[in-house]
Amino acid sequence: MQRKKITCTVLAAIVGLGTLLSACGNQDEVKPTTSSSPQSEGNKFATKMKISMFNQGTFNAAAPIPPREEDIQRQMLEKAVNIDLDMMVPQAGQATTKLNTLIAGGDIPDLLFLKSRADLAQYYDQGVLADLTPYLDQFPELKKRFGQDSWEATTYLGKTIGVPGYDNVNGISRSFFIRNDWLKKLNMKVPTTPDELFEVMKAFTEKDPDGNGKNDTYGFIGGMNKEGNLQTYGFDSLMWMFGVNPPSAIDVKDNKPVFLFTDPKMKEALAYINKMMTAKVVDPDWVTMTTPDLLDQKLFKGKVGFMIRDARRLEPDYQQKMKEIGGEVPEWIVIPPMKGPYGDQIVERKSFQGNSWAISKKADKDKIIRILSMLEYLFTDKEAYPYFAYGLKGIQWDIVDGKVKNKNSELSKEVKEKYLWVDHYRMPRRGDDAEYFSFQNPKTAEAFTNNQQYVGPTLPGNLLTADPSDTLAADRTRFINESLVKFMTGKDPLTNWDTFLQTLDTKFDMQKYKDTAVKQFKEAGLIK
Repeated sequence: MQRKKITCTVLAAIVGLGTLLSACGNQDEVKPTTSSSPQSEGNKFATKMKISMFNQGTFNAAAPIPPREEDIQRQMLEKAVNIDLDMMVPQAGQATTKLNTLIAGGDIPDLLFLKSRADLAQYYDQGVLADLTPYLDQFPELKKRFGQDSWEATTYLGKTIGVPGYDNVNGISRSFFIRNDWLKKLNMKVPTTPDELFEVMKAFTEKDPDGNGKNDTYGFIGGMNKEGNLQTYGFDSLMWMFGVNPPSAIDVKDNKPVFLFTDPKMKEALAYINKMMTAKVVDPDWVTMTTPDLLDQKLFKGKVGFMIRDARRLEPDYQQKMKEIGGEVPEWIVIPPMKGPYGDQIVERKSFQGNSWAISKKADKDKIIRILSMLEYLFTDKEAYPYFAYGLKGIQWDIVDGKVKNKNSELSKEVKEKYLWVDHYRMPRRGDDAEYFSFQNPKTAEAFTNNQQYVGPTLPGNLLTADPSDTLAADRTRFINESLVKFMTGKDPLTNWDTFLQTLDTKFDMQKYKDTAVKQFKEAGLIK
C-alpha cells in the first residue's frame, strides 16, 4: 500500500497530470508543477544539459544518494529546467580536500556549494568561479527570495559571485527563558527592562523561590567557550540590551566603522554585569560553563531562574530530562528580550549569510543561465516548496485540513533513517518556517514566531575577511575577550577602561584593524 502511495507521488511530481492524480485516489494532492519556474517559458530549455553539482550544503552528508527512480526531488529539478543532474555529496570533514582535488585536476563541478564567504572570495581570486552579475537581473524572483544583506554577503570586489545558499535559523537558539512559577510565587511580573530584570534575578537569588528553605538558587547563569569568547553563552545577550557585543561586532554609522566592543555603551553593559556579579545573582559555576550541554544541565536541575537557551528546550524530550534530573518540570516560559536604555530590544542578530552557491568559471553563458534557472525554481516555486523543505508527500508531510502538515515528528526511527537522503535538498526551507521544525509543543512554535520580531539585522562586520598581514589579529581578539571578562567580574575596575583602549592602540595595533575595516567596507560600498 505504501509502495503504491510513493509511486503515485513520484508520478505526480514528474508528470503532473490531473487524471493521474485521480487514479491515485488523492483528490487534494499538491502537484509540484513548475508554474513559476523557467520551464513555463516554452522551449527555452529544449536541449537537455548535464549539470554537475558539488553539494556540501546537504543537511546530512552521511545519507547515501538514492537511485534516480527513487529520488523525487532530483527528478523535479531535472524536469524543471531539462537537465541531467549529477550530484556529488562529500563526506563530512572531507569536503575541502575533495573540492581542492577536483579543482587541481581541472574537473571543477558546474555548481558548487561553499560554506563561507572566505572560501567564496578565495576561489574567485583563484579564477575558479564565474561573475554572476551580468545574469541575475534575468531572475527577479530569485533576487527577491533573499534579503539585501544576504546578497551583500555574496558580493566581492563589487561583483556578485554567488547565490545565497540557505537561510540561517534565527529566533530560536537565543531565547530568554524565565521561571514563571517563581515569578508567581514572589508576586513579580515578567521583566521588560534591564533594571526590572536585575530586581527579578536578585529576588530569585535571595527569596527562596523554590521554597526548600535553602540558599541554593540563582537569578542567572551564562558561560563562555573554551577560548574565552562570551558570544552565544548568555552574557552577550545581556550586552545586547545596551546595543553592543564582543568581537566581531562592527557596525557602520555616519560613514565610519563602529567597533561595538570598544563603544562607550560597552562600558555600561559591563557595569551592569558587574553589578550582577557583585550582588551574587550569577551562579558561580558560570566559569565552568564552556559548552551548551553544561548550560542545559543547569536548566534541567531547576536552580536558576533566568537563562538564555534554545526554545526547543520546551519540547517533550527536554521536558522529560527536567523531570529526570530536577525532579519536576518547571514552568519555564520564553519572554521578549529586555528593552535597553537606548531602545535596543534584541534577541540576537540575524546570522551572517556565509553559505552560498557558486558557478564554475568554465561554465558558458547558456550553462550559467540554466543553473540560475534551476536555483530560481528550487528556491521560489511555491508548489514545489514542501517537497524540498519537508520531503516526501504522504510520508514526511501531507495535506491536513487544507494545509501542509509536517509529519516528521510522527515517524518511526526506521522510517526517518530510510529517507535521510531527503536532507540533501532541504536548502529552500525558510529560516522562519515553524512547520519545518515540526515542533511538538505549541509553546515552542509560539516562542519561535514571537522571537522573529526581535532579530536584529546582520552587522556589516561579518563581511570582513582576515588580513594576512595583520599578525596581531589573534592576540588582539584574545586581549579583548580577556579584558571584557575582567571588567565584568571586577578583576579589573572599569576606571581602567581608557587604559584598555589605549593598550589596544599601542600594543595591539588597533589602527591596523580599523584601516582594514575601512578599506573592505569601501570595497563593499558601505563607506564612501
